[in-house]
Amino acid sequence: MTHARLHQLAGLALVVGAVGFTAHVALRSWATAGVEPTIFARQIEWLSINALGTLGAIAVLFALPVLYARFAKPSGRFGLAGVVLLAVAWLFFGVFLSLYGLLILPWLAEHAPALVAGSPPPTGFAVAFLAALLAWCVGTVLLGVPFMRGRVRPRWVGYVLVVSGLWMVLGNLVIAPRGPAANIAINLLSNLGPVLLLVALARLGTRIWREAS
Repeated sequence: MTHARLHQLAGLALVVGAVGFTAHVALRSWATAGVEPTIFARQIEWLSINALGTLGAIAVLFALPVLYARFAKPSGRFGLAGVVLLAVAWLFFGVFLSLYGLLILPWLAEHAPALVAGSPPPTGFAVAFLAALLAWCVGTVLLGVPFMRGRVRPRWVGYVLVVSGLWMVLGNLVIAPRGPAANIAINLLSNLGPVLLLVALARLGTRIWREAS
């Protein structure tokens, strides 16, 4: 595979993955609004939503190394550290949680509903969640700094990245700290952090794809 072809595929993967995962976020916010986990996790729509999220998350993860390679020189060590931390965070919030919703949660809802309905998460899960949240926040800031300083264009991407990290904290710890709410608007608002990140990545993916073409 040629260098240009790899960049073209990575740029396309960022755009397609961002669109797919954003649709996953919107559909998941709708499916969980006012419905108990033991109910929505058994529905076929839930499986389709999380399958879409898994595919979108994997596409984005595949393209992240190429994204850094494209902007390695102007972004420097800050960019490298930011991409690495974002990849770690995305493995949890994007890939793992989508696979959990697709494979594990339906089984728990069917065979162990008491573990799903209202029970606090295990300590290990909570620690992994907070660690991934911290990696997301620090990663978006480190990756956003070169853009905000004007070393990489467009500059607005850097601000969107930083706001994405701040909104992850706000959405998960303030707006909806106990998970999905009964109001779809609150669900959408609490999940705005990943959407902001994907808006920035899709813009960069479009640029990479056009330049490679």
